[in-house]
Amino acid sequence: MKRLHSVGKMGEQYDPCTEKHSIVYFNLPEVQKALHVSPVISKSKWETCSEVVNTHWGDCERSVLHIYHELIQYGLRIWVFSGDTDAVIPVTSTRYSVDALKLPTVTPWHAWYDEDGEVGGWTEGYEGLTFVTVRGAGHEVPLHRPKQALTLIKSFLAGSPMPVQSNMHSDM
Repeated sequence: MKRLHSVGKMGEQYDPCTEKHSIVYFNLPEVQKALHVSPVISKSKWETCSEVVNTHWGDCERSVLHIYHELIQYGLRIWVFSGDTDAVIPVTSTRYSVDALKLPTVTPWHAWYDEDGEVGGWTEGYEGLTFVTVRGAGHEVPLHRPKQALTLIKSFLAGSPMPVQSNMHSDM
């Protein structure tokens, strides 16, 4: 019997309880042992988006934008991508961060297409960085839009821009 979803066009593979499964999994003693979880920490239960971790994590900078500049200076390709329905890190926030880098635009904002010829999202190319959105994806792009995520990773690995209508059927 097929399970029907009442929200949008989610496929049969999508499991809205993924977070609950991960909580059970990461609280298994053998998983905590394999991950070298400190006995002090393991006395409390693992949870997603833990404020305990957030409060006590002191070795992280508030911004990594200066690291992007350094990596770009060394010639590394950087791709930043966002699901356009991400409520955790909205596309607008990511765009503000990319804009703060003050990189020259190489390819203006335009739609990219998946293998079926549907708009997969939007992209913009900068000197040293490519920004890509994935239409209909939340915070975990590959979970929500696996086909589009595969197109994105193939394009990145091939060193090619995201496909546009004129070249969407060519091999990447």
